[in-house]
Amino acid sequence: MQENITLSKYTSFRIGGPASFFVEAKNDADFLSALKFSKEHNLPFLVLGGGTNMLISDQGFKGVVIRSLGKGLSFEDQGQNGLVVSETGNVLPIINQFANNNGLVGFEKLATVPGTLGGAIYNNAHWKDDLLSKHLLWVDVIDPEDRESSVKRLSLEELDFKYDSSAIKTKNLIALRAAILLPKGDVSESKKTYAKYLKSRTESQPYGTLNSGCMFQNVTQNLGPGNHGTSAGYLIDQAGLKGLKIGGAQISEKHGNFFINTGNASSNDILKLAETCKEKVKEKFGVELEFEVKIV
Repeated sequence: MQENITLSKYTSFRIGGPASFFVEAKNDADFLSALKFSKEHNLPFLVLGGGTNMLISDQGFKGVVIRSLGKGLSFEDQGQNGLVVSETGNVLPIINQFANNNGLVGFEKLATVPGTLGGAIYNNAHWKDDLLSKHLLWVDVIDPEDRESSVKRLSLEELDFKYDSSAIKTKNLIALRAAILLPKGDVSESKKTYAKYLKSRTESQPYGTLNSGCMFQNVTQNLGPGNHGTSAGYLIDQAGLKGLKIGGAQISEKHGNFFINTGNASSNDILKLAETCKEKVKEKFGVELEFEVKIV
């Protein structure tokens, strides 16, 4: 257990003040121990994976930050399919590579999504028409509200996946590992497909910058192009906001739904820019943008 650890170096925005307490959890016992500490000291907890899809205040987090570092991976042959069981500290490209190494395909789109499996489960990660929940069988979780705080296995139905949501998110559960069911197939084609999707991502999104992925969820109304409704990036673009800068924060000129820390942005800079976006988009289109990024 460490104290007063600055969180900015653990987030993709490179923004975030100190955590009162900081734990690196490599196994179930580490998570359970950290939760026990937070309960005994009546402190809130925050699980941190790759630090994407998250904006942490410059004031930091007055509680226990648990950094998920479990990297276990295993394979189960199931005939025409295979099961990859991954701990939630793994990033999605590593899971995809492991799947390919075992003759499995079909994870190519999701493998381009930055961040760890834990964050991907929390938000039901998606790209284009693919959702993580389409590939999951079960997830092992800890429910902090459970007196015993024991590890339980939840089925797909119990996980209550929706667009940008899950029971992990709505019930504040901690995901430890998940089973990903994938078909066997042509691995060489899978690798080519992944390379093509990754190239498409890098051409349309500001790779290599300090960002946290998409700032807002797509809206459900059909006002223009996009999956699961209309792209928030399209609405921001049409509102003429690409490139807008407040302090050290800037809306990407490449993709309107990506906010960039140009080097010295504060959490307030990002939030002011977000509020400007929400106001202008509502003014032009009459819809409310909802955060996809978790605000801490």
